[in-house]
Amino acid sequence: MEAIIKRLKRDRRGVSNVIVVMLSLPLIVIIVANVVLWSYQMNQFDWEKMQEKIEIADAKSGGSFSSWFVTQTEYSINIGSRVSGFYTDTHSAEDGFWETFQEELSPAPSRYRLFINGSFAINIGSYPLNNIQTVEISLRYNASDTGEKWYLKAYNWTAQAYSDNGFNNASGSQPSTPSAWIYYAVNLTDHWRSYVRDDGLIYVQIHDGTPEPPSGTKTKISIDFLGVRVKGNWTSFTFNNECPLTVHIVSLWIVNSTYHKRYDANFFINSGENATYIRTDISLPADSFLVKSITERGNTAVFASH
Repeated sequence: MEAIIKRLKRDRRGVSNVIVVMLSLPLIVIIVANVVLWSYQMNQFDWEKMQEKIEIADAKSGGSFSSWFVTQTEYSINIGSRVSGFYTDTHSAEDGFWETFQEELSPAPSRYRLFINGSFAINIGSYPLNNIQTVEISLRYNASDTGEKWYLKAYNWTAQAYSDNGFNNASGSQPSTPSAWIYYAVNLTDHWRSYVRDDGLIYVQIHDGTPEPPSGTKTKISIDFLGVRVKGNWTSFTFNNECPLTVHIVSLWIVNSTYHKRYDANFFINSGENATYIRTDISLPADSFLVKSITERGNTAVFASH
């Protein structure tokens, strides 16, 4: 009987040991998995940090232009027709792509006319309306003949009509050579606020200036670029991201001999992108200074102005 009791005690201790081992295994697996994951994450972080390559190309305050805003939808045509291309072909100048339109007969009295409208959205989150001084519209185009002028207008939200009232140039653009590329730009001067809606929307119109009789010729116009930009009182920082990763700028330092201040930042730059970061709360020193940016991965870029 005593031998049986001893055997049972030994068996019970053996079962207890097995239970302890079985309960410990998941915990060991979890610990090992976390160590492996942590090691992988650290290696991944170190790799990404080494790959990151960011450059501050420029930094300037006051009276600077924004980047160009281009249409994100197809142009509407009041009179005329689209011959070829798409609105995306008007996003960049001199890239070998453009969109072509031609005149069509208008309602009585019938004349060959062309009216094209495009919508443009100014990013007022980056460029607040209170800091904008003026707006510029730029067009690169060619026309199939030299017989007529081409005009840029914008929708006046106060007058509820397309207008060029207050523009620095309302005389239009007339090519001297058929199918030659021409740049034509207008500035909305201090009248810009009548043409920009509170949400930053601006409508731009291109139209011909010489109504031709039905016996005339349909003129074609090719648009290589059409864009809107704003000029205002802010500080702009231009970054070049030359690495294959998206870069997150988390802080900026402005430093000179008497000034040393840090600013929080929250700006993402896609791989291969050249991007401009606008701040209305930062003023750069008038004399020599340094701008230092810090990324989320801990890398630094420096711009020196002398």
